[in-house]
Amino acid sequence: MKKFQILGLCLGSASVAAVLVGAAPAAAETTASGAAEHTLEEIIITSRKIEENIQDAPLAVSALSGLQLERAGIDSFDQVLSLIPNASQSGGIAGSLQGLVSIRGISTLVRFVGVETGVGYYVDGVYMGRPENFNQDLIDIERIEVLRGPQGALFGKNTIAGAIHIITREPSDETTGTLEAQYGNYDYYRLRGYVSGPLIEDKLYGSISGGYVKHDGYVKNISDIGPDLDAEDLATFRGKLRLKASDHVEFILSADALIDRGEPAFFEVADVSFIDDPSEQTPFTVNQDQPNFLDRDIWGVTLTSNVDLGEGEWTTIVAYRESSFDAGLDDDKVPVRFFVDFFSSDVKTVSVESRYAGAIGERIGYVVGGYYFNQKADNLSNFALGDFLTGVPGIEPPIDLISAVDSESFAVFFNTNTAITDRLSLEIGGRFVTEKKEAMHIQNDMTGIFGSTNFSAARRDNDFSPTISLSYEATETVTTYARFAQGFKSAGFNTDFVIAGVSNLEVDPEYATSYEIGIKSDLLDQRLRLNLAGFYTSYKDLQLSQITGGGVSLNNAAKADIYGIEAEFVAVLGPHLDLNGSLGYLDATYDDFPGCPAPGATPPALTTPNCAGNYLNLAPKWTAALGAQFTYPVGSWGDFIARADWNYRSKVFFEPQNTTRLSGDSRHLVNLRAGIVTEHWELFAWVENLADETYVNYADDRSAIFVNTTQSFGAPRTYGGTARFKF
Repeated sequence: MKKFQILGLCLGSASVAAVLVGAAPAAAETTASGAAEHTLEEIIITSRKIEENIQDAPLAVSALSGLQLERAGIDSFDQVLSLIPNASQSGGIAGSLQGLVSIRGISTLVRFVGVETGVGYYVDGVYMGRPENFNQDLIDIERIEVLRGPQGALFGKNTIAGAIHIITREPSDETTGTLEAQYGNYDYYRLRGYVSGPLIEDKLYGSISGGYVKHDGYVKNISDIGPDLDAEDLATFRGKLRLKASDHVEFILSADALIDRGEPAFFEVADVSFIDDPSEQTPFTVNQDQPNFLDRDIWGVTLTSNVDLGEGEWTTIVAYRESSFDAGLDDDKVPVRFFVDFFSSDVKTVSVESRYAGAIGERIGYVVGGYYFNQKADNLSNFALGDFLTGVPGIEPPIDLISAVDSESFAVFFNTNTAITDRLSLEIGGRFVTEKKEAMHIQNDMTGIFGSTNFSAARRDNDFSPTISLSYEATETVTTYARFAQGFKSAGFNTDFVIAGVSNLEVDPEYATSYEIGIKSDLLDQRLRLNLAGFYTSYKDLQLSQITGGGVSLNNAAKADIYGIEAEFVAVLGPHLDLNGSLGYLDATYDDFPGCPAPGATPPALTTPNCAGNYLNLAPKWTAALGAQFTYPVGSWGDFIARADWNYRSKVFFEPQNTTRLSGDSRHLVNLRAGIVTEHWELFAWVENLADETYVNYADDRSAIFVNTTQSFGAPRTYGGTARFKF
């Protein structure tokens, strides 16, 4: 009863707060001719395997259209979550390769192949697998849907925190295209293009898109031995063919590729033992003598078939994907050859989903299907600890890690929606999954510091995750709902630095049970959309990967309780001004965590053996976003558009002891854009991080190699212009 009282209180508070602040679907935009609807658009989403109005879906989901992304200047995935309530992403190596994404306080640090993320990341219905696939250039986007809370019933893999679904544009019936060029400070430029249209009239349609982005480094290397860091060099490609075999059968073949040759900073040092280096106290500064690099390659092929069969549609998605990276890192970040990392990963996945969406009469709709997933993930790492240990120049003892994890999953799922009355609907769904994992890890330590390890393990986990929701249409424009959902993430293995004979090598699956109530409303004659949600999540057996003074620990934290509220709104304030926003409040704390790991450089007097009451990693108490767009026709010039966006994230911690030096700053970021839009041309000037705010985006402890504190920072102020031609 207490849980539901808290949820009711949360919703009551949200209804007041959301009117003031609140990131959500966009309003209708004024066209270049000056005409406008001046009312809210209907937003159709598909992440629940059916087409439905976002206001009818009985769960918390945000949708961002491709046009919204353009108007807000969002070009890559790492910018998206700043608009979503109770969502966050770290920076540095944890963001670029380790996928530290948090939704409603649930996140996982995924350093190597033994652990998986708790956020399901999908593109056109295909699970992307490892987190090195997350940060991509957003080209050719129809919309992005972010579902918050466990989504175990309808998604195939590890959606215990939520699901992110990117939907790309389908080849169009008419010839259309876009060419875009951007240029800004740090010698930044971005080129993108898209063309789509019929290849054989009424039968075959195609599209092709590509993008390339490059900029100089934000981080100055004062050693003058290597280049500045945080430099980007990324190319992205996608092609699609859509074949209408008949009026009832359609096939879509798509292929995509990404080539990344950047020079990331990964992090900067803030405290190094035995050395007083000027880079320790200066943000955006390193003093390293060894190279940083990231060579990341991703590609995949997907075949989707849609067949009208009976009263419904049968959809099958078959996908093959590969991702690999080779990376180098000067781990000490000072001008001595002390600790140099080289690490690589290679992942191959095959997935098949086949489902049927149909109806029984006029009151029962259903989705039923099966899912298969096979992944082979390998990791090879070499760490050189410096020739001072041997006394022979150029001869340094290595630590080699060789790891492999093979996973195979089978699942069957269903979801039914029954209209009990004209206003009351009941949804019941669930997924049964069985997953087998085989892991191997070899640690060959020639330094003698960590010790050598050779282990192999195999296990199978089974789970059934149900979903039940009840929604009531109070009026034609106001719907309330209550939802119960469970989520599951399979077992993990410690394929990282381990202390031989001491470190825990295997963790059990983790589970989340979520209770959610919400209100979705379109008010004031379709001029105000206000959606509210309150939730409680019981999170058990958390898989916590943490860098400590003696390697990397991997444990099941006992239990966490997560309470929160979310509000999203969009408002049309007349023919020229639109507002949108979001607000999230989160109380995400460990209920019990005995044996809580402590960072190595933290004095024992400042640590606790049980982290009960501490905040979960990357779980900000407050997140908020507010956007305002002013559109005004200027005669034959077209439309003048000016937009301002503000987003806020409160302080976060990156380890369970909640050490201040390993925390991320609260931040207020303001972005501005202004320009002219005509029927075919768009010209914009923009600035991001207007106040040039410096804030820590990730931090960790590497005191095992005498680097006590590392930090990464969000991007500094950037500015430039965009030219876009559409036909």
